[in-house]
Amino acid sequence: APLTRIHSSFKPTQSAADSSAARRSTSSTAARDSEGSALPAHPPAPMSAPAAKQGAEEEAERLLAAAKLNPNDGGPFRSLGHHYARAGDAQRAARCFERAVALDPDDAESGEALCDLLDAEGKESLELAVCKEAAGKSPRAFWAFRRLGYLQVHQKKWSDAIQSLQHSIRGYPTCADLWEALGLAYHRLGMFTAAVKSYGRAIELDSSRVFALIESGNIQLMLGYFRKGVEQFRSAVEMAPHNHSAYFGLASALLAWSKHCVTIGAFTWAANLLKEASETAKVCTSLAGNLSCVWKLHADTQLALARCFPWEDRHIKRGMDEQNFKASVLQWRNTCLSAANSAKLSYQRALHLTPWEANIHIDTAICLDLICTMEENNSADPIVWELPEKMSLGGLMLEPVNKDFWVTLGSVSSNQALKQHSLIRALQLDTSLSEAWAYLGKVLLFMQLLVACLTLFTSRKVTNSWTFRFTDNQVTSNWQDKHLIELEALIHRWPCHGLECRQKTITNLGAGAVNESYESCLRAVQILPLPEFQIGLGTIAARSGELMSPQGTNGCKTGCSASASLPRITQYKWLGL
Repeated sequence: APLTRIHSSFKPTQSAADSSAARRSTSSTAARDSEGSALPAHPPAPMSAPAAKQGAEEEAERLLAAAKLNPNDGGPFRSLGHHYARAGDAQRAARCFERAVALDPDDAESGEALCDLLDAEGKESLELAVCKEAAGKSPRAFWAFRRLGYLQVHQKKWSDAIQSLQHSIRGYPTCADLWEALGLAYHRLGMFTAAVKSYGRAIELDSSRVFALIESGNIQLMLGYFRKGVEQFRSAVEMAPHNHSAYFGLASALLAWSKHCVTIGAFTWAANLLKEASETAKVCTSLAGNLSCVWKLHADTQLALARCFPWEDRHIKRGMDEQNFKASVLQWRNTCLSAANSAKLSYQRALHLTPWEANIHIDTAICLDLICTMEENNSADPIVWELPEKMSLGGLMLEPVNKDFWVTLGSVSSNQALKQHSLIRALQLDTSLSEAWAYLGKVLLFMQLLVACLTLFTSRKVTNSWTFRFTDNQVTSNWQDKHLIELEALIHRWPCHGLECRQKTITNLGAGAVNESYESCLRAVQILPLPEFQIGLGTIAARSGELMSPQGTNGCKTGCSASASLPRITQYKWLGL
């Protein structure tokens, strides 16, 4: 009882405190009213170092006396902890804050101060133990749950972090940091809808949350909501105009949106999106030019633009002369070729920064193959390795068991034996790879056409001055010289010398190639029923006698209905399909 009376004597009564506060308010009001009429008062002289030290010691003695008077009250320990923290004695301050939290787990001020001291000293395990102890003692220790949730997010314990953050939000419902951390935990666990809602709540509370905008945009892209994703990234760019992550996300979103437009046939829309994506990626390269992924993204946008840029004939009137028509086509070709060359330069820059990335080798090979196709400068010598083939082999040297890389090598190579070997190797790695089955069917169909030309060659109906070209599964009168070289090589390697035996073998080989081509394409359609695969199946079925089979008829009908705008569909309609 005497200690209580002594302790209470140090505390002013409620009325005394109110009166002192009123006096301070009155004096401050009077000072403001007299401002301008009275001379400005001189600032108080700074206290000397010995006097300041003596005042700090007296304050510490008073706080110690208050703590001794009521050891079950956490307030004096909290004040004493702040005093020691200001004095630079972190160890004593931590002990005082720890005592205050032990007496009152709901004391957020003491708990946060203690955790800040432990975090500054790198004692993460002690900080975690303090938060768990306080959270276990009181469900209203929201500060402990919040701090515990942040630590669990840092340690990537997503499930535990969600529980802690959800509990802490009850005490701090308007804390944007909590909602952002909760969205990150949901995102890492694959709970995308909940993550979008949490990020959205954080953005509502604080519209300048760039991290929440970027992560929300990434989730929208994963869910296929390209327009919403682009809006999120544009908002992030407006909030942080020098953030390269925001520009990178915006360019990626525009690229993904353009790919969706290509699938639905909106090529002009896709080209406009790709132009904006290319400009955005260019800005990103100026902000972070030493990142390989930034240059690769710029190259991807340029390569996609070179592939899908449409030739528009809206300015062409009826009766247009041939010269203007050729000029418009040449302008379209130059635009596509310029985009492809720009993509090649960006791929080279990315490859210079990270030469160990196998994907960049493969993308460069695809880009070079497109450029060679546009410029029509493929080598006629089947022995000489072309640059796209070399780049594909470079990627395979880094990842020799990548099935997609083998398919790429088979698609860019001009050597039929290498094509077939690459596709078969890809199918050995994954028998359900539909692209490999489709390419293999095309290769086998080409072999059948090659055999047909060889038949004409051996029967003296074709002279060496003729040239042929294989285009769109048809043999026309512009075939390149390299295929004649392949024909001559086949003749020299032919085991039979008699014309009749050779002709019989050619017939059998041609029939076998068509059958294998039909089976390969049928397998591709069964794995992935794309309209292109189905139309190709109908083409091969017409040449192999399988056109009236259920597989050939159904596949051809489905492909025709899915791609009714293709010119080849009219041919199938004339067949009565």
